[in-house]
Amino acid sequence: MKNMMKEAPEVAQSFFDLAKSAREYSPLGMKTNELIILGIFAAHRGLRGINTHVERAMEEGATKEEIIAAILLALPIVGITDTNLALDEAMIHIDAYMQKQEQTEGAVS
Repeated sequence: MKNMMKEAPEVAQSFFDLAKSAREYSPLGMKTNELIILGIFAAHRGLRGINTHVERAMEEGATKEEIIAAILLALPIVGITDTNLALDEAMIHIDAYMQKQEQTEGAVS
């Protein structure tokens, strides 16, 4: 998205507006939306999207187990290779998010 935002900012903004409209339309909570989006990214090998939406899901209160479950639900549809790819990527960002939270909590104490 960095390149799109730099080279075609109006297109990037249109994309963000579309995504915002879809979120606002959804009667589901933000955490549920983020978990669904993670499953979709798992099915489409969207590794960049996985890192963004792992963080967003966790900010909305999703647990590590919920994120893993959302990705594993893709297994019968997309197969073991794509599911493992998504899970490996998610774990990197889950661990990073949790470490950042621990450091923040340690700094506050």
